[in-house]
Amino acid sequence: MKNFKLQTSIKFVLSAFAIIMAIAVLWINSTVISNLREGNRRQIEKIAEYYSKELSDSEKLDYTYFADVILPVLYNFEFPIIITNEINDGSNIDFLPPINIDIKEKVNSQEYRDEVYRLIKQMDENFIPYEITGDDGSGEGRQIVYHKIHYGDQDIIRTIALLPYLNFGFAILFITIAAFGIQLIRINERNSIYAGMAKETAHQLGTPISSLMGWVELLKEKMLVKRRNKILSSMKNDLSRLSEISDRFSKIGSKVNLKTVNIKSLLEKVTMYMSERLPKSSKTKIVLRLKNNTNLMGDAVLLSWAFENLIKNSIDATNPETGIIELRIDNTNSAISIFFKDNGKGIKRKNWNDIFRPGFSTKKRGWGLGLSLTQRIIEDIHKGKIVVTDSSKNGTTIKITFDK
Repeated sequence: MKNFKLQTSIKFVLSAFAIIMAIAVLWINSTVISNLREGNRRQIEKIAEYYSKELSDSEKLDYTYFADVILPVLYNFEFPIIITNEINDGSNIDFLPPINIDIKEKVNSQEYRDEVYRLIKQMDENFIPYEITGDDGSGEGRQIVYHKIHYGDQDIIRTIALLPYLNFGFAILFITIAAFGIQLIRINERNSIYAGMAKETAHQLGTPISSLMGWVELLKEKMLVKRRNKILSSMKNDLSRLSEISDRFSKIGSKVNLKTVNIKSLLEKVTMYMSERLPKSSKTKIVLRLKNNTNLMGDAVLLSWAFENLIKNSIDATNPETGIIELRIDNTNSAISIFFKDNGKGIKRKNWNDIFRPGFSTKKRGWGLGLSLTQRIIEDIHKGKIVVTDSSKNGTTIKITFDK
């Protein structure tokens, strides 16, 4: 249920972020386009005002002035412009050659004129045309409209207007690919965890079950009461171990009630158990350097599991003839630190973080679950921290820290 709520919350946050980003992109795009359009409008407005003033001079009413002075200036602009004649002078020319517009139809053909009129209508739907006015020549000071300047968006504005759609398209494509990739990674990790949990369960149960089977075979034989009682005691210990393993797997996936745990006693118990399970031919030594009793709030069953995993990895990394594993506690006013140090073959620097990732293992038959479970126990359940502080060909040191 918690995982479902967490996934829902993540989806909600991502959706909200996507909406905010979409609004931001649209706002920026709209602002840029508005600024460019406003710049174009001001240029046309100034041109219209200036030449309206010039045309008020009766000496400049002829078309030669307009063609020689006004048009060359307008050709310097980058946006499309069409200038229409509003005075009926008896000619068939009701518009000047379009500026910055490429029309494929034959000039002066009906199709050409229809295309120009269509463009004028389209421009006027988006922008109000500016009028060039002047004196009507009557001497009474009346103003009439000689020309209208129709204009539209320049190419850069049309390109910018498409950017949000391109951005959204690429964003959707990226999110789709990322989601698909993440899903594949999650499936792969989940499969690794399932396989690892199954192997870890078999491994954990294997030793006590094999031991119990051996004890059962011995009990079939005739023996002294003293020896029988010793076997029964060992069987009781193995049954307790099975109960502890069951308890571990039930707690790792549920809420844990933390209680006061004596770390020194717990490490001594774990060390004794691991030492007894070493092969008879092994000369590996597990050394405890524990000065004072140290307590913390935790779960003894899960902490012992985490400590066993670390010691087990150290045993695998060391030479059975010369292996030394040292456990040390540092107790300060702010934190409790536990150091697991061995003289094994070490871990490559690039793998210091990867060793805690589910499914990662440098062992030929490893399934990469032990240290992942250890990290979950230390960091997720007990709010501590586990890191590799040093590793070389001379050995490895792993540090666990619990805040007080």
